[in-house]
Amino acid sequence: MGVMPRIRFAVVIILLLAPGALLAGDTATVKEEKQVFKTYPFSGPDPMPIMTRSSMWGRGPRLYPYFFFDKLSYEPVDQAWNVVKLENPYIEALVMPEEGGKLFAAIEKSTGKEFIYYNKVRKFRHIALRGPWTSGGIELNFGIVGHTPATATPVDYLTRRNPDGSVSCIVGNLDLPSRTFWRVTFTVPPDKAYFESKGLWYNPQPLNQSYYVWMNAANRLSDDLEFVFPGNRYIGHDYSVDEAPWPMTEDGRNLALYKEHSDSDQGSYFIHGVLDEFMASYWHNAKFGSGHWALPQDMPGRKFFRWPLSRAGGIWENLLTDSDGPYFEPQTGRLLDQDDHEFFAPYTTDQWSELWFPFKEIGPMVKASPYGALNVKNTGSGVTVGFSALQKIDDDLVLLAGGKEVHRERVSLKPMEVFQKTLPATVKKGALEVKIGDKISYADDPEANLLRRPLNFRNYEENTLEGLYQSAERLEKGRNYDLALEKYLQLLKKEPLHMRALTRVAELYTRRAEYPKALEYAEKALDYAMYDADANYIYGVIARKMGNLTDAKETFGWAARSMKYRSSANALLGEVYLVDKKYDRALEFLTRSLDYDVQNIKALQSLSTLYRLRNEREAAGKTLDKILEIDPLDHLARFERYLLTQDQAKLDEFKSLIRNELPHETYLELAMYYVNLGLPAEALRLLGAGPKQAEILYWLAYLQREKAPDKSRQLLEEANRMSPFLVFPFREESIPVFQWANQARPGDWKPKYYLGLIYWGINRRADALSTWDGQADQPDYPTFYVSRAYLRQDSEPARAQKDYERAYALDKDSWRSAYHLGRFYTDRGQHEKALKVAVETSKRFPDADLMKILLARTYLNNGRYQDCYGLLEHATVLPFEGQRDVHDLYMQCQVSLALTDMKQARYPKAVEWLEKSKEYPERLGTGKPHNPDYRIQEYLLAVAYEKSGEQAKAQKALERIGAFWGDHPRRNSVAEVKKKVDAWYAADLPTKSEIEALRQLSQVIGRGRRSRD
Repeated sequence: MGVMPRIRFAVVIILLLAPGALLAGDTATVKEEKQVFKTYPFSGPDPMPIMTRSSMWGRGPRLYPYFFFDKLSYEPVDQAWNVVKLENPYIEALVMPEEGGKLFAAIEKSTGKEFIYYNKVRKFRHIALRGPWTSGGIELNFGIVGHTPATATPVDYLTRRNPDGSVSCIVGNLDLPSRTFWRVTFTVPPDKAYFESKGLWYNPQPLNQSYYVWMNAANRLSDDLEFVFPGNRYIGHDYSVDEAPWPMTEDGRNLALYKEHSDSDQGSYFIHGVLDEFMASYWHNAKFGSGHWALPQDMPGRKFFRWPLSRAGGIWENLLTDSDGPYFEPQTGRLLDQDDHEFFAPYTTDQWSELWFPFKEIGPMVKASPYGALNVKNTGSGVTVGFSALQKIDDDLVLLAGGKEVHRERVSLKPMEVFQKTLPATVKKGALEVKIGDKISYADDPEANLLRRPLNFRNYEENTLEGLYQSAERLEKGRNYDLALEKYLQLLKKEPLHMRALTRVAELYTRRAEYPKALEYAEKALDYAMYDADANYIYGVIARKMGNLTDAKETFGWAARSMKYRSSANALLGEVYLVDKKYDRALEFLTRSLDYDVQNIKALQSLSTLYRLRNEREAAGKTLDKILEIDPLDHLARFERYLLTQDQAKLDEFKSLIRNELPHETYLELAMYYVNLGLPAEALRLLGAGPKQAEILYWLAYLQREKAPDKSRQLLEEANRMSPFLVFPFREESIPVFQWANQARPGDWKPKYYLGLIYWGINRRADALSTWDGQADQPDYPTFYVSRAYLRQDSEPARAQKDYERAYALDKDSWRSAYHLGRFYTDRGQHEKALKVAVETSKRFPDADLMKILLARTYLNNGRYQDCYGLLEHATVLPFEGQRDVHDLYMQCQVSLALTDMKQARYPKAVEWLEKSKEYPERLGTGKPHNPDYRIQEYLLAVAYEKSGEQAKAQKALERIGAFWGDHPRRNSVAEVKKKVDAWYAADLPTKSEIEALRQLSQVIGRGRRSRD
C-alpha cells in the first residue's frame, strides 16, 4: 500500500470486530443482502470446446477450458442477486460476487451522486471473452487481453470486519488456462471518503504465465465532462492509432473535454508520458468528480474508453442499459497498453493497491493523495486553491513562489468538506508550489514530471535475430504458444545456439507435456553454457516431471544461485525433497525460498504440509495463518487446517467458501498440489469431499487403482456413465489418468475423448486427432464429432464432412451441430447443402441468432437475394462488440439485387437498391459508423447513372468517393479505380453470379474489413 496505512488482518477475525476498534463518531459496516434487479439473463452454455470458435480475442486454446455462452435474452425478468454492501458515513460501495466479483456501484452520500457508474439493470450482452458482459462498476481483468472469463459468473468471496474498524469484501477466482489465482479486496475505512481495491495475484506454477491486469471502471458520460488524465501522449488499442499529443490535437481541439471530441470511431486512449499518481473525471455542471489514486509504480497504465461517437457506438447505450444513460470507462493497468503482456514468473506473488474516491466543488483536480483532491488555478494576479478532503485533515496550507513562502494558513476539514479560496498572490507560472503539510503538494512546473526515457509502442521487424526473438516472446506472453514456438524454431534454424530461444522452446514443449522433446532443447542450452540460470531452471522442471529427481536437485541448485530464480528454485528443491521424503532437507530449501520472498505462497503451502507431515502442529498452524493473512481466500490452507485438526467444522468451512462457477475445477486444482508432492492419500480425501463430476470420478478411480481395485472399477464405471456435457479436462497431470482409463476400459470412448481434449488444449492437435481416429461412429455425443471434424477439416475434408453430418444427425435438440455443418458446407462452396441445413434448422430454432445469420448467408450464396433481404428486413440480432458481418450481409443482398437489375438495364430500380443498401438498421446490431465506406455503392451508382445518361449524378457519386478518401489512405485515384470498375462491369459481371461478381468487385476496389474500433 506504499504511503497508505497497511491493513494487517488478524486471520482469526473473520466476521467479528474487535471491541473498541472503531474511531469515535465513524463506523463502517458490511452487509450481505438479496437485491432484485431487472435482468436480461444469459444461458446456453456451448458444449463444443471453445477451440471450435474463432481464436479472436483470446478464444481457442488461449481460453480453453472455458466454454462460451451463446444465448442472451431479449426480454427482462426480475432476478434476485446477492449483493455485498460496504459503507461508512461518507460513501457506499456495492459488490456483486455472482457477477465476476465486480464492484458495481459507488455513491457519495452528501450529494447522493455516483462516483462509480451505477447501471441498475443487469443487461448481459456479447462483449466478454465468453460472451455475456454488463456495463458499470469496476470490472476485474486478469490473464489475457479482453474482458475476463469470470466477468459474468460467480466467484469466491468472503466478507470481514477488520481490527482497524474498516470492512472488506474479498473476491477471487482461479484463472483456469494459467492456473493462477487472483484476488481483489475491496475495503471501506470507517473514517475516510474512499474505498481501496487491493489486488493480489499469484502464480503457483513452475512455468511462466501470461501477465495482464486492467481494472475497468465506469463513469457517467455527459457534455460537461472533463477527462483529467496526466500525460502528454496517447496511443490507441493494439497500436491501431499512432501515438499523438495529449490533450491538444493538431487541429486545436482539447481532447480532455468530451464536448470537443470529433465524430470519429476512435474510442481507446492510452495516455502516458508523465509520472503521476492520479486520474479523474469531473462534471462541471454538477461540480462533482470521481477520482483514482495509486502509486505510479503500481498502476502505470491509464486509459479511457468511450464508444464511437457515431451510431456505431451509440447503439450500445440501449444495448447495455435501459435508462441509466451513456458511460465511459476509465481504466488502470499494470502495463501501459492492453496489447502488452509480460511474463508472470513462477511462484511469484504480486500485490498492488488503488484508491477510488469522490470529490466536489473544486473543479478538475491537479493533484490527489489519500488525503484529498487539490485544484489550483494561477491567474497571474491571484491563486485559487480548492481542496476536497477525503479524510480528516488539520494542517498548514503553504503557498510558495520560486521556493519562497508567500502565504500560510491553517486548514481543518472533515471528510468531504471543501476548502476553496482565492489568495492575493502574484506568482510567475512555473514557479508556483502549493502544499498542505506533508499530505499533498503540487508544483505548476510543466517539465516536473515528464518522462524522458524511451516509450515506444511497436511491432518488431523480424529480419533480425533479436526482432524475431522479441516477436516470438510477445506471442508467448499473450498465450499464442503455437505461433510463438514456430517463430522460436525459425530463429534456431538461423542461430542454433541462441540461448534464450533454446530455453523458451524447452519451456513451450514442457507446457505441451512433451518432456523428452523439451529435454533435448534444455540439454543443448546446458551443453553450451552449463551455468546458465534459465537453462538450469527449465531443465530442473523437466527432470522433475520425468521423475529424475537427482538431476532436478542439481540443476535447481544452480538456478537458485541467480536472484531471478532464488526463491522459486529453492521452493522447487523443497518440493523435490518432500517428494523424496527427505523432510529435513525439504525444510532447509523451503526456508531459503522464503528468506528471499516472504510472500511465496506456494513455498508457504509446501511448508505447512511439511510441518503437518512432521507432526509439528504449532508450526503448521502458524504457517497456515501466514498464508491466510496474505490470501484470505486460500482454499488449500483451509483444507490443510482440516487435515491438521481432523475437525469436521473445518472441512465444512473449506467447502462453504468454494462458491465459484466451476467448483469442481477448484477441487481438481487443489488435488494436483498433493499429486505433485507425491501425496495421493491427501488428494483422495480432497476429491472425495468434492462434487460428483466426471473428471473427479476418473481421478478417484485412478488414485485407488492399486489399493482398492474393486472400488476403483466401480468409480471408473460411474465416471463413464456420466454425461460429457461441459466436461473439459485440460491439466497435463490428467494425461496418465485417461491413458490408464482407456487401457482399463478399451471399449469406452469417453477416456479417449477427454484425453484428446487435453492434447488439443495444449496445442498437440495431431495427438488429439490420432487419439480420436479409432472411434469410428461409436460415440453418441454430437460434440465429439464436431470436435474431430474441426481438427481434420483442412487436412481431410471428406472425413470431416462425415463427422459434421454424423453430429447433425445426432443433435436434433440443438441448433449448434447444424450451424457447424452449415458453416463447413459454406466454406467449401456446397451452398445448396448449406441452405437445406439452414432452412430446416431455422424452422425448429427461429430465435437462434447464429442460425438467422447462417440462413441469410446461405440465401445469399444460392442467389436467393430477395429471401436474404426479406429475412434481414424483419430480423433482430444481438451483436458481438465490433460485429459487422450481419450488416455486410444486409448490404450484399441488396447490392446483388441491384446488380440483377443492372444486368437487365433496370437502372432506376438498381439505384433504389444501392441507396437502400447504405442504411444501417440498428436491430441488426450495427450502427452507422463515422464516414462509412460506401465505395462499392458509389462506384455502381456512377455506372448506373452513366448508363442512364445522368452524368451529373454520376460525377456526384465519384466526388463522394473522393470525400471518403479524405479520411483514409489510398493507393489509386478515384478515376483509376473507376476504369477498373468499368472493365469489371463489361467483362466479368455478365459471366458471373451477382454475389460472385460483387466479391470480385470488392477486390477491384480494395475494400477490406475495417479494423476494430
